[in-house]
Amino acid sequence: MDRFKGNLASYRLQLLMPAFFEAPAVDGMLRVERGAVRRHFFFQRGYLVGESSSEATEHLGQMLARLRILDAERAAVAFEAAETAGVPFGTFVVERGLVARARLLEAMEHKAREALFDCYGWESGEVEFRPGLPPLGRAVELQLGLKELHRDALTRLLEWKVFWNLFPGPATTFGVYREFAVETVAAAEEQLLQLAENGATLSELLAASPEGPLHGARWVLRLYRRGALTPRKPRGPKVGEETELADLLTLARGLVDGGRYEEAVAVAAQVLERAPVPEAHTLYREAEVRLTVALAEEVLALDGRLYFEPLPRPAPASLTADDLYLYTKLRSSRTVREALRNTAMGELAAYRALKRLMEAGVAKLMPDTGAPRKRAKTEPFGIPIIVR
Repeated sequence: MDRFKGNLASYRLQLLMPAFFEAPAVDGMLRVERGAVRRHFFFQRGYLVGESSSEATEHLGQMLARLRILDAERAAVAFEAAETAGVPFGTFVVERGLVARARLLEAMEHKAREALFDCYGWESGEVEFRPGLPPLGRAVELQLGLKELHRDALTRLLEWKVFWNLFPGPATTFGVYREFAVETVAAAEEQLLQLAENGATLSELLAASPEGPLHGARWVLRLYRRGALTPRKPRGPKVGEETELADLLTLARGLVDGGRYEEAVAVAAQVLERAPVPEAHTLYREAEVRLTVALAEEVLALDGRLYFEPLPRPAPASLTADDLYLYTKLRSSRTVREALRNTAMGELAAYRALKRLMEAGVAKLMPDTGAPRKRAKTEPFGIPIIVR
């Protein structure tokens, strides 16, 4: 492929990217720039092998701290030392034994994925491709399949489309109804509820998430579906939708009554994507709580028995970006339940992701030794209670 330069208004990444991984795959550097943010992506043989960004919040040290791989203070000290020594920061923390190489790669891959996915949503700015790779020197290289990245990026775009069709716009403010927050809430949810109570707009709620706007959007959506956050000027159903919504509500009620809670959650969410219908909020909350109770014993049984194999590079194509992010969170969490409850994708989606990790062989259960185990039970949103 020859060198080219264009505007993102005409050359969106979802249109350009297939050319970089379809046969024959090309090597080179892609620069994507909008305003003060400039990102470079390095491609080789159909893989993303490197990424850099001018955005301060995307610094590798911050990413390591955010993922609880290296605390912020040690990361800052290590960065200064790496700068003094003239060594890439990632290489420095591995060579000094501060971070295992496998864990560094997890953080770097997450950083690169999120940066690329964000660029897929840009509708303005410059894009430029230059054939050939600059020498990477001692930098730690990535190996992320461009085809899989493209697949996940398109999924993210669809997720954003659903989100922005739901709310009137970035200036939307919310009424807060804590009685519908379903007993206890995650720290991220509590932060959003407090901001909304103080009149924060939707754009401010999304910006408040340390994990990025998409994760903020997922938390907002979960609170909205429960009825804990309601737009002050909601969009009502479109003309002719009332009958369809009534049919969906009838279906959701039947699914709840029949104990098919996972399907009930999905149907109630469909209604809420059209309009904030009070009955749909009620059905969603009921199905979510019952589903969480049903999963609680299964999840609790995994604590203390789950261990992780190193991720193969490249990662299995069956694993999505969300699966790989959960893998990193699980390795940094005290318990499986803590990791699943504190992911913006939701506990059910996280549990499915965990199952995919186990099917791929990167998360495994220790064999049961046959020794008597303490009988355990849990509240759906509380601390596990050990019965002696």
